[in-house]
Amino acid sequence: MKASVSMSMKTGIFKTVLSCAIVLIPLLAKAQKSISIEEYRRSSLYSLAVVRPEYPYGEEIGDAFLSIPIPEKFNDHNLNRRILHSVEHKKNRKEPVEITYFLEKNAIGRRLMAKWFDRDPESGAFDMSLIQQRGYYDADFFDIEIAKMTKRGTAILADAGQDLIKNTFVIVNEFYYVDKESRASVARDWFSAIAELASISDHAVAQAISATSHLGAAISEDITGFRVVIISHLYQLDYSENMLNTFYEHYYFDSANINKRKKAEFDNETSLFKLKYIGTSIVDSQKTSSKGVNLDTPEEMITKVCTRALDKSIVELQKSHEVFRVKTPLYSTDSVITAKIGLKEGVSERSRFEVLETFLDENGITSYRRIGVIEPVKGQIWDNRFMAVEEDAENSMLGATTFRKISGGRFSPGMLIREIKFN
Repeated sequence: MKASVSMSMKTGIFKTVLSCAIVLIPLLAKAQKSISIEEYRRSSLYSLAVVRPEYPYGEEIGDAFLSIPIPEKFNDHNLNRRILHSVEHKKNRKEPVEITYFLEKNAIGRRLMAKWFDRDPESGAFDMSLIQQRGYYDADFFDIEIAKMTKRGTAILADAGQDLIKNTFVIVNEFYYVDKESRASVARDWFSAIAELASISDHAVAQAISATSHLGAAISEDITGFRVVIISHLYQLDYSENMLNTFYEHYYFDSANINKRKKAEFDNETSLFKLKYIGTSIVDSQKTSSKGVNLDTPEEMITKVCTRALDKSIVELQKSHEVFRVKTPLYSTDSVITAKIGLKEGVSERSRFEVLETFLDENGITSYRRIGVIEPVKGQIWDNRFMAVEEDAENSMLGATTFRKISGGRFSPGMLIREIKFN
């Protein structure tokens, strides 16, 4: 609502807000029949790669990485810079402090906030449309002036902070390639780095290292194709109510209220918007193809290997860090229970998922409560990995994974599920 709007009009809006109770629109298909099953609040992800041109296929892998989209279970929150060439971290440290320093030096936390509010680079003005869009708020009521005027409006902003801005993540991926021509030197460097990291790694990283131990024997064998090993470092935007409140009070202005002072202060802010290190995963792409699909170019094979390895890395990070686990809507619940996830997301016969119901708490904040548990049906897990259809992989044409109910009452399409037991 613009500053020029009259007080009587504001009062009218205020009454409308109270009478309608400004219902947020979380994904809850039973109550919101008009909402698409695909409309639910996703975490947001910014993904970067450390590429070393001096390594075999270094430049090609960098190109491949840029062509790989953010997984559909996340909102794409990428900034302009995706490739890092000069950042190295010492493997004898648990946290990659050099990478952390790079993120701090380049004010990545502040830049992520600027993207959330679609900041105009020239005027510095912010906009709420992206939060409205990703939060599925009713456009008629979502306005910063209403938020300032009403308790319910303030709850909207708090809700957006808790369920959207808070779930903003950054992954920095380090690539190590092993192919038949350069396997000895690259693998030797890799295992040296792993040995240093293993001495101080946490349990989750140690497990990942153990899973790649079979590569040692491969050094002396004729490796067909090539493999990629990725070390992925996960960060989260360090959200707090104080951070969001300070942002609105000291830095926020829209295009109708340009404020050069606030613009300059935001541009120079270095302490409010921080990232916190969550953890590290180490994965090996392993076999490049289950059926030996013929690709036209080496670039296509590189893209395939990188895509699958990156998906696998995300799964490993979710296994170890609950805060990074994503929610997915149920697709059908009548004759069979299905959801559009599968091998790409690490689903196996031993996986278990909680079924979540969405509700508004007493403060108007979106919350979730478990109403049941489901498990995948043997032989009905969708192979949705990159190029699985081209490989004619088993179950690649299923379109969804089928589940059976372990506990709970009646489920509805659109209810969210979240994995609670991994391999």
